Amino acid sequence: MSRSTTLRRKRPFWLGALVAAVIVSLIITLLSLFAVWWAPNLGIYHYLEVTSEVNLPMWWNVLLLIVTATLMFLVAANTPSRSARLSWRLIAVIALLMSLDDATMLHEKLGLVVERFAPDTGFTFTWVILGAPIAAGVILLAFFASRRLHKTPGRLLVSGFVVFLGAAVGFEFIADYLIRVEAHWFLYRVTYHLEEGLEMVGAALMAVAPLADIQRVYLRGQVTNPTNPEPITD
Repeated sequence: MSRSTTLRRKRPFWLGALVAAVIVSLIITLLSLFAVWWAPNLGIYHYLEVTSEVNLPMWWNVLLLIVTATLMFLVAANTPSRSARLSWRLIAVIALLMSLDDATMLHEKLGLVVERFAPDTGFTFTWVILGAPIAAGVILLAFFASRRLHKTPGRLLVSGFVVFLGAAVGFEFIADYLIRVEAHWFLYRVTYHLEEGLEMVGAALMAVAPLADIQRVYLRGQVTNPTNPEPITD
């Protein structure tokens, strides 16, 4: 078996982890979406319902973000480049803050600030007025930090932040509109479950980014390009 064949076979590890995380996220989202019909009979409706104070979808999202931060700190500790090390640590801290926000609904406090200075915005979810520029700033920060990383981990990270924060803010705007036009309750329900599901996908993309870097380092140590004595770096 050639070295290039070995390389191709070893590369999909992070992809397999991503697929598994997305499948779990999809199952949890669908269970929550349709829990309104079947879960009350089993007494577990509030455990599955996204809008409950403590629920399974929130736990999974927080878990993914904590795993993301942990893996990033581990990768940073073994990264020789100072700039890349700082980038991994910066993004890890952001992931931890995102997990804190998801667990404690910290972003909702932004609504109190908005309502104090602009009480007549017309929005139901007033936090998005400040949340949208903050989310855009975080995405830009992740983008510039990712430029210090290798190509695949960097792209996964930026994609994860765009999907997660884009869903968190974008679908809140949609849900706000549906409330104001008094749309059918199930359409509103689908909207906030899409938001939660896409946040899970975004968190999964971020979680596999450090795995991609770990595998890159492993392959660099195990496989070299037969036409080039330099190690394969990406």
